[in-house]
Amino acid sequence: MISNKIDEMIASAMKNREKELLDVLKLIKCEFVKATKDGVELNDISETKILLKMASQREDSIRQYVDGGRKDLADNEKVELDVINSFLPKQATEEEIEEFTRGTITAYCLTQGDTHNLSMKDMKPILSIVQEKYPTANGKIVAKVLNSVIKK
Repeated sequence: MISNKIDEMIASAMKNREKELLDVLKLIKCEFVKATKDGVELNDISETKILLKMASQREDSIRQYVDGGRKDLADNEKVELDVINSFLPKQATEEEIEEFTRGTITAYCLTQGDTHNLSMKDMKPILSIVQEKYPTANGKIVAKVLNSVIKK
């Protein structure tokens, strides 16, 4: 699990007096603890989702700081983002997710019968099937593919 690796890295960063790394690792650990208190059972998938959310927040902050002319703060966020990204598994490409989603939609339509008209109401079951294979798949990609299929 990622949290075990982070615990080891915190101890190492403390011994080596790596303050920047230690601060980021503590932020990650704090998010894991908060999720546990909220009733989330930590496993690789839930930890990855937490890290993805943290990475997304850092990306938004970097954009805002750059737009606001605060390069110093943007640089701090970039350091945090780099550490967070080091724990994330390789993400599936948008093309891979789109291809799998198209196949999933086809299979889903076959199970619903000939008279079923595909709509956005079908989004949830299709998204859940896609997320079984790609747990970190962005729902926006799935929605875009579903919209393109509905409009045909």
